[in-house]
Amino acid sequence: MGDPESGLGKNEHPIRNVPLWQRTSLRVGGPAAYFAEPSSVNALRRQLVWGHRRGIPVAILGGGTNVIFPDAGYDGLVLHTGALRGRSVEEYGSVRVAAGERLAAIAWWAAGQGLAGLEWAAGIPGTIGGAVTMNAGTRDGEMAERLVAVDWLRVDGRVESVPAAALGFGYRTSSLQDETNGAIVVAATIALDRDDPDRCIARARSTIEERLGKLPLGASAGSIFRNPPSGPTAGQLLDHAGCKGLRVGEAVVSSQHANVIVNEGYDNGGDVIELIEQMKQRVNERHGVELTREVVVFS
Repeated sequence: MGDPESGLGKNEHPIRNVPLWQRTSLRVGGPAAYFAEPSSVNALRRQLVWGHRRGIPVAILGGGTNVIFPDAGYDGLVLHTGALRGRSVEEYGSVRVAAGERLAAIAWWAAGQGLAGLEWAAGIPGTIGGAVTMNAGTRDGEMAERLVAVDWLRVDGRVESVPAAALGFGYRTSSLQDETNGAIVVAATIALDRDDPDRCIARARSTIEERLGKLPLGASAGSIFRNPPSGPTAGQLLDHAGCKGLRVGEAVVSSQHANVIVNEGYDNGGDVIELIEQMKQRVNERHGVELTREVVVFS
């Protein structure tokens, strides 16, 4: 049975002081005051209401591949949506996918079904929910190009289907990142094209091989900064500013890719955040360009 007083079901009560570095690809972040992993949209709704009733901040965590929590942790409720699972092929080749499904896994699954359009996502970490929110992509494609609609959980507890055109997509951004919105992505409908499964799988395999050849091994969050609207890429600007090999504590800029930080330690968010600031400052001083973070830093 659940807890009538709290409104939570059985096994839904948030856990205290959960280390967040264990939940992020960069291995950084102190404890969350409260942490929960809802296994259904209804559980997510109840836990969200539980947090709002207590007046504490709420952070949504998907795959943890594009976020940084400070060493002090997060003084609120972290809702990890990785247990929201489910996938299905809809009419006309579209697919409906729950927010907690891994983006790379869905890309491979779709390819095997003979559904083309997500091969660029093979090898990209993170969940569908995070990929939609951040408009994840590469030079070969991005989520906004294929997204039909999202189902989101509103702050009033209702689940609503919203067309992709209403979500303000831009380069690595969407209106879903606006904290005043308060809505949580719980599922996405993605339009794909019918194709030969072998060709789809070959394209996905080629994509992941190319990606593995470019990115360094180790604990990282991928690209730290977005590319500017024009001119050299963020990686080129950082490289020319002498950022490769730059180190703060156990966090170091990769010698292979100047827009990637590799963390050789753990639970050292302060090192990573300071290194990001030094990288940004070097580019500003050298090129007069103000880089914008792609990773999300919680306070």
